[in-house]
Order: sequence, then structure tokens, then C-alpha cells
Amino acid sequence: MKWFKKLFIKDYESTGRPEVRTRYGVTAGVFGICSNAVICALKLAVGFVSGSVTVIADAVNNLSDAGSSAVTVAGFKLAARPADREHPYGHARYEYIGALVVAVIILIVGVLLCKSSVEKIISPEAVTVDVWTYVVLAVSVVMKLVQMWLYLDFAKSISSGALKAAAADSRNDVIATGAVLVAAVIMDVAGVNVDAYFGLAVSLFIVVSSFKYILEAADPLIGTRPPEEVVKTLKEKVMSYDGVIGLHDLAVHSYGEGRYFAVAHLEVPAKDDIMFAHELADNIERDVDRDLHIRLTLHIDPIDDEDEETLALKERCLRVVKTFGEGFSLHDFRLVKGAEHTNVLFDVEMPFESKVTLSDIEKKLSEELAGEGMTYYFVLSRDVK
Repeated sequence: MKWFKKLFIKDYESTGRPEVRTRYGVTAGVFGICSNAVICALKLAVGFVSGSVTVIADAVNNLSDAGSSAVTVAGFKLAARPADREHPYGHARYEYIGALVVAVIILIVGVLLCKSSVEKIISPEAVTVDVWTYVVLAVSVVMKLVQMWLYLDFAKSISSGALKAAAADSRNDVIATGAVLVAAVIMDVAGVNVDAYFGLAVSLFIVVSSFKYILEAADPLIGTRPPEEVVKTLKEKVMSYDGVIGLHDLAVHSYGEGRYFAVAHLEVPAKDDIMFAHELADNIERDVDRDLHIRLTLHIDPIDDEDEETLALKERCLRVVKTFGEGFSLHDFRLVKGAEHTNVLFDVEMPFESKVTLSDIEKKLSEELAGEGMTYYFVLSRDVK
């Protein structure tokens, strides 16, 4: 595989560069078009000679795979277009659209093959099996395994959802062609014509699989959580700077693989000069863009990290919040002191799926801090992650 990449992909090791990513996608797509066209031609020849609807169905499925590979090429080409006035965040999501189109093509082909198989069940036709049937199907399985291997390797190299879908499709084709082989053996050995029934099974398998592909292709278009490794790397980068106390309210938006935009609140000591804090945020934003290729925008949150009363109360509140389970924490802690009562304000960080309410937390905090000669009013905000 390394030799293959070196031969067809210029600078194949520089996977972080958009132009190299495009070369990976186009190379995979062209390979898919050529190999699927060969497989389709061989199967069609055997299918028409033998009269096997199962083999013909499998051939048409491979023809749709060639079309899917063409869509993959187009998707990567369009995704490589630079940003313009109408699309200031670039065109990288075309890759996701291409994956969605491929999934819909697979669904349509599956439905058509299902219709053909049902017709053959109602009006069965004679089927012949010879040595060429086995040879072509065996070659098809081998070529599909090679496709799957290449797609998986390329998908891993550039973190491509479209190529992962292509790899899954090749795996399904191996299963489908295996079913065709089983049908051929049964008809050859037992003399029982199960061709149309196996054709129906293959087509139903294609239809069911297509729904999974559609959902996977639609997810990044709708918007999903950013990869954990991206969030972890970004946080570690920001926290490595002197003068940074913490980071919270981080939101990462993806406009295609490798095209990330992020916003976050940067906690800095309240005693620091505002110009120093502003310069710190500027430096972090610039460095993150250069090193991680993430367009980061920071909001500065001054934190009083010297007032002993505030620090002690924060620690007590944090202990209470953590009793609600793993993933609970707090940030943006501050006090507004009065003569008769003190307002305690902070954001509660909690898991997205948690059923705990802010009222539950306020009640437990009030019980913990009751009877200390000061009335505390809690003003909490929910921050899910």
C-alpha cells in the first residue's frame, strides 16, 4: 500500500495538507471506477450467458459502485475549492454530500434489484452454472477485498467518512457475492433453482445497508460532536500557556474534515492587565491556527484567584456539585457580596444526558451551606458537554 501511495499520490505523507487529501480521494475514486467496471463487465457476461438473475443483480450492484466512485471523485474535487463570497467557510462539506449521494444510489439500486428478483420468483427461468461462473465470482471477491483494504487504509490516513463508507460498501459486496457463490453451488450440486431467492436476499441486504449509509452521511451535515482527539489536543494546547487558569464553554464546529472553527472562554487572573490578557488571547488564537489549523476565537473571563473566601467557597461548592456524578464540575465562579446575603454565581458543567436539574443542585448547596451566619443565594447556569 505504501508503494501504491508513493506511485500515485504526490507527497502522500503530508496528509494534513488539503491538496494531498484531495489526491487521496481522487486516487481512491479512480481505482474504484476502474476495478468496479471490470468486475461488472465480467459478471454481466457470465450472468447473461447463464441466465442467473443473482449474478446480474450483483453485476448491476458493482456498476452502481463504479458510479459511487465517480461521485466520490467529484465530491473530493468540489471539496477542494477555496472559500468564496457566498461560501466563506469553504466547500469541504461537498465530501459529505458526495457520501450521501452514494448512499441514495445504493438504496435505489437495491430497490430495483429487489423488484427484478420478485419478478423472477413469480416467473422463474432456467439457470446454468459452469466453471466460468465460479472463476468470475472468485475474482470478484478478491478484487472487492483489495478495494476494501485500500479504502480503509486511505480513510485512516485522511480521516475520511466518505472512504469509510466506500470500504463498508466493498465489505458488503464481498458478503453479497459470497451469497451468489452459495446459490451457484446449490444450483450446480443439488439442481435446485434458488437463484431468484438469493437475488432477493442480496437486494434486501443492499437496501438495509443503504439506510445505514444515509444516516452516517447525513450526520456531519446535521452537526455532530467534534472528535475527542481534536478537543483534547486543542485544550492541551491552550492550557500550556503561562497565565491561563482554565478553559470552558468550548464549542467546535466542522465545515468538513480538517476545517474546524472554535469558540471558547479563556480564564485568566483578574489582577492581570487587560492589555496583557488581550495579547495572550491573540497569541493563542494565532498559534492554534498555525499549528492545529483551527480558527479559534477566545472570550476573556477574569477569575479572582487570590480572594481566600471566594476560593474556599468555590472548593466547597465544587465538592457538592461532584457528588451528582462523573462529569459534573463548575466554572466562572464569582461572588456578589451584600450586607445580609451573598449571591453565588457559577456555571454547572454536566453530561448532556444527565437528568439532574439546577434546582436539585441549588437545594443541596443550600443544605450544605446553611447555618453559617450568611445567607447564600445561588444563581446557576447549565453547561452541558
